[in-house]
Amino acid sequence: MSNTFYNFKIDLEPNLIDMIYDILRMSTIQLVTQIMFYMNNSSLSLFSETFIKTLVFINFGIIVYYLLIRKLFSFVSEDYLRVTDNNYRSTPPMNQATPDNVPKAPPKTVTPTITSIVQKVSNNTPKKTTNTPINSTNTPIKSNNTPINQLIH
Repeated sequence: MSNTFYNFKIDLEPNLIDMIYDILRMSTIQLVTQIMFYMNNSSLSLFSETFIKTLVFINFGIIVYYLLIRKLFSFVSEDYLRVTDNNYRSTPPMNQATPDNVPKAPPKTVTPTITSIVQKVSNNTPKKTTNTPINSTNTPIKSNNTPINQLIH
């Protein structure tokens, strides 16, 4: 897929272009899911009132997120800043996108840490014992001077 069918040039800020992509993505997911439910169970209506309301509400939520929430809060970390400190470049059309024109993050510096490994030796070795079954007739264990074999029966 080297070319797109339609290219739209819109003079909007990158945040709004991302919002348009999210609305298109979510609408596509909703539409394909609704068609598949309809194909699986024909007693459902394809474009029911519930489906239309859900589609509108989800897209309204996306718009509120981009125009309100994303303007109020910003979450960053050291890695996030390292990767996104490049100037924003619009996404090139698919026929022009090559690995050469994609912005690259600067290499991450790793500082080696040296830790000593000490093997722990335990002196809690078990004492030599012999295991004898409790029901053994060879070694009666007595309780109140009665062999254990007689207590079980």
